[in-house]
Amino acid sequence: MGAIVPGETQGRRCVVIGGGLAGLSAAIALLDAGHHVTLIERRPFLGGRAYSFVDQETGQEVDNGQHVFLGCCTAYMAFIKRLGVVDKTSIQKRLSIPVSSRDGRTSVISAAPWLPSPLHLLPTSLTYRHLTFGERLNTLRVMLRLMRTDRWRQTEQLQAQSFRDWLLVHGEREGAIQRFWNVIVLPTLNDDIAAVSADMGIMVFQGALLKGRHGADVGYARVGLTALLSDAAQRVVKAAGGRMLLGSAVAKLHMDGDRVYGAELASGQVITGDVFVAAVPWDALPKLLPAETAQVPFFAEAQHLEGAPIVGIHIWYDRRVMDDEFAAFVDSPVQWVFNKSRIQGLAGPWQYVCISLSGAWEYATMGKEGLRQLFTKEMAHLFPKARDAHVERFIVVKQLAATFRSKPGAEAFRPQQETPILNLFLAGDWTQTGWPSTMESAVRSGQLAAQAATRGLARQQTLAAQ
Repeated sequence: MGAIVPGETQGRRCVVIGGGLAGLSAAIALLDAGHHVTLIERRPFLGGRAYSFVDQETGQEVDNGQHVFLGCCTAYMAFIKRLGVVDKTSIQKRLSIPVSSRDGRTSVISAAPWLPSPLHLLPTSLTYRHLTFGERLNTLRVMLRLMRTDRWRQTEQLQAQSFRDWLLVHGEREGAIQRFWNVIVLPTLNDDIAAVSADMGIMVFQGALLKGRHGADVGYARVGLTALLSDAAQRVVKAAGGRMLLGSAVAKLHMDGDRVYGAELASGQVITGDVFVAAVPWDALPKLLPAETAQVPFFAEAQHLEGAPIVGIHIWYDRRVMDDEFAAFVDSPVQWVFNKSRIQGLAGPWQYVCISLSGAWEYATMGKEGLRQLFTKEMAHLFPKARDAHVERFIVVKQLAATFRSKPGAEAFRPQQETPILNLFLAGDWTQTGWPSTMESAVRSGQLAAQAATRGLARQQTLAAQ
């Protein structure tokens, strides 16, 4: 991704609306290019959908959802390096995902360090215990076919069909789809493999698992997300000369012809600028625009995007019930479990774990007591030590629209960062980045928006000089 080169457009006024990862990425890129930036965020902290809160009963910082990044997430990793918080995260030295079934069988999806890519997955393909030997050989054959698939030449076809249908057409078996492929797709794309496009499904496997030995290494924060991002981002923005308006909601954008000249806050104050970057969710954008502008197809088509829920089940036991930092499961309502006590280095005889449920429509509508009964019982089945453990604390965090759905046809509704409004640019994981709805996509979108804004400033200067 090309860097922004400081030049004649330095020192222009840029207004960034939204302090999530996309807005922060855009703001810092513009500041690094020498522009004057005002960052407006409606909440009193930064981070957007990557945030945490302190549970008053336990004193622990609880993430709104378990956020994970992979070795292929180069933009996100560069971003946390820019914030100076790499030491508060960790990433595997090599891919290793323990996967267990309800009957107690455990296997590991791992990368062999002695084999070059893509052969590094060969041992896993041949020893994965949740498939029969015949299914393993067949899955290996399908994976080789996937590796040779040219996404760019087949874009239209791949975006029009589901990943499950693509796998079935190429001879994969239903059992293997659920017990191998969906173990990766469901948490990565926050949707079932039958609902995501073949294009995005193939992108995940080609870009993460098959491209290199370290593309799918799993990384995460070792502190709460707000502790990781908010204070560090504020320090970086302030040190670069940026202005921040936290706890300030933008009510609407004011336009003069085909240009935005100001962002009106809920207080009535109007923040003026030369360019504006709207780093807000797709369903929040129309509320900022004049009604006739929101109906322009460029903006209106994004409203066809759909949200997908994530549910986090946070449990504190009176004793240790799991040893690994995380584990995945097949044939169980429990999808992934993260050992937060070990990840965050929390001391005590008790243990704090988080069950992460992706594509969680079934659980998003359930009450807390129903979720408690279901998941404490299932945890006792999956983890023998949990059978005699006492649940000290149980919290449910629901994000009803945590990500957009990468359904077949959804790519057509994702707009570019440049808009029909000459000085308005978009950022957000839902814009055109080539990535699904992830932290990596959010950071990339901010960088793309900053580059587009810089080009827009250059055009403004050219027009002014004529």
